[in-house]
Amino acid sequence: MTKLIAIAVMSLLLGLAACGDGGESSGINYPRGITADTIKIGSHTDLSGPIAIWGVPMINGMRQRFDEVAIAGGIHGRTIDFVVEDSQYQVPLAVKATNKLLNVDEIFAMIGAMGTPHNNAVFDSMFELNVPSLFPLTAAVSMYEPLHPLKFSYFVSYRDQARGGMRYLVDQHGYKNACLQTMATDYGAEVEIGFEQSVEENDLEVVYVGRHKGTETDFTGTVTSIKNSGCELLVLGPFIKDTILIYTAARDAGWDGTVLANMVPYVPDIASAADGGMEGLYAVAPFFVPDFAGDVGDEWIAAWHEMYVDNFGEEPAAQSVMGYVMADLLVKSLEAAGPDVTAEKMVAGLEGIGQYDNPFGGPSISFSASKHMAGDSLNLYQVKGGKWITAAESLPY
Repeated sequence: MTKLIAIAVMSLLLGLAACGDGGESSGINYPRGITADTIKIGSHTDLSGPIAIWGVPMINGMRQRFDEVAIAGGIHGRTIDFVVEDSQYQVPLAVKATNKLLNVDEIFAMIGAMGTPHNNAVFDSMFELNVPSLFPLTAAVSMYEPLHPLKFSYFVSYRDQARGGMRYLVDQHGYKNACLQTMATDYGAEVEIGFEQSVEENDLEVVYVGRHKGTETDFTGTVTSIKNSGCELLVLGPFIKDTILIYTAARDAGWDGTVLANMVPYVPDIASAADGGMEGLYAVAPFFVPDFAGDVGDEWIAAWHEMYVDNFGEEPAAQSVMGYVMADLLVKSLEAAGPDVTAEKMVAGLEGIGQYDNPFGGPSISFSASKHMAGDSLNLYQVKGGKWITAAESLPY
């Protein structure tokens, strides 16, 4: 199967590509970021810093979907001009990148911008220019609350991930107490809010709370405190490296309590790390990633995987799948907006997606005028045999 044919086949199977209308004239005053044959979409993310393991594959997934659009003839005759800036996960660089995207590139919309403080720092500048924020690469509540006509989130929040995962495990195992180890950041604080709410909802005793900096690598004291506290359920709010360090240190110390992380460590690198040392770790997430190394059992997914490897020379990650779906949601909303697209028409198109059929599977997705967060439920995953397996589906939050 050639590259072009495979892309075209996938687009036809999804049924999401639109034909060009060819009826526009060069005299039309188009909205910012729109020309007769292009729609300029922007993103700033970490391409070379500490969270590039998230940023790079997500952008690749988006590019794959936008390439399909071009092969299929565009969206009402327009292709996506995708402009991506490297923030290196630094707020000042994200602000600088946003200023360029807004004032030099004059983007129509922002998609997949990374980081909680990074996005919060630029929302006002974006919204003053009527530029929508679509699916930031963060599960912070502020990405969709309070409700704003230009703010849309892909993820169930870190707060609600903690609540949904804890509720399920407490119901299943009858835990009486819980402890928390999280990062001393805005991200960690949001995990802590969800932890505190779940503690109250499930009548749990809090036996330990710890916070650490992203640069810390020695968790011996932390693990000792957790072990001595008698904690039954440890909730984590970390990134990748500290998840591995905390979990392996706890197991090496002989502590065998249950450990629950959120969507951030739900990546293949975690499951296969430490020569089997991550066995048993739970993660709760509002998305699902097929096991591309095995038999995916779906013709479209198999073709998508083949094309991704062909395009980027590496296996797709969880973020590749998310990026593709985010881009597909954008494509659907632009199709619904029609040839005379505006930000308002695109928003209405997105709000009209009452049920999105995710081609990769996983928790369902929907939007409405009062619901600007995609996820309808959560899945619980666990590391077994060096891979993530689905432990429970459709958890409420």
